[in-house]
Amino acid sequence: MSEIILFPVPDRQQKSELDAVIDDALKAIPKNDREKLRFELIKTIDGFDTFFTEWSLSLPEDSHETLRKQIYDIAHQEHDRKMRMLKEIMRLKIKVLVAEYRQRK
Repeated sequence: MSEIILFPVPDRQQKSELDAVIDDALKAIPKNDREKLRFELIKTIDGFDTFFTEWSLSLPEDSHETLRKQIYDIAHQEHDRKMRMLKEIMRLKIKVLVAEYRQRK
């Protein structure tokens, strides 16, 4: 049996933490250009969205409930790792966007 398990990020703290990083990185950029850079960042994040939020697990149909729980727990750990990776990618992308902006100006 293979099923798609969605892992939405319900933790608002992660989002607000990342928003703070974005705002801090973009605060020296004029408002109009800041919105353009934020849009580019969102496009990048959206490009990774499925990789980080949706993946499949194959669970044997006759598996014991304990095994299913262990697999599910491991999947959650993997999801947390992917979310940390996504946050790091976003931080690096912000740095790149700001550096490119400063080179153009």
